[in-house]
Amino acid sequence: MNRPWSRFQVLAAACLLVLGATCVYATVDESHDFAMEAATPFVEQGFIVREDYWNGEVKSGQKLQITHQLFKGNEYAFWLGTSQEGVTLDMKVYDEKNQPVQINAKADKFFMSVRVNPPKTGTYKIVFELKSKTDAGVLWALAYGYR
Repeated sequence: MNRPWSRFQVLAAACLLVLGATCVYATVDESHDFAMEAATPFVEQGFIVREDYWNGEVKSGQKLQITHQLFKGNEYAFWLGTSQEGVTLDMKVYDEKNQPVQINAKADKFFMSVRVNPPKTGTYKIVFELKSKTDAGVLWALAYGYR
């Protein structure tokens, strides 16, 4: 015998769906929060954080590439963050001849930063990889700033 759901059961199911969706979005937002945490010492040194950023989920160990216009005379910093534990982060910046151009790279538990002083104005490649010891997919966010 099939009994229809009570109002309480329908409400409880709806709350669980909303809560589950909120948790998924929170982890993507948390990745951006960690990228912004990496930016804090740079802001204290005069860097301006751009509002736009990139984010998503990537297969563990898969390399991603973002191309971005950089201008000679500016110093840039890129901040990569993840909300997942046990993730190894790697990020490098290359010019159009695939030569590395970063000045300094630092990694922490949930984020890493790379500083770049482009030798000339042009399109540069930010290549990064996140490797998880436990998860097949890794959430990430990449932000940047300049001075």
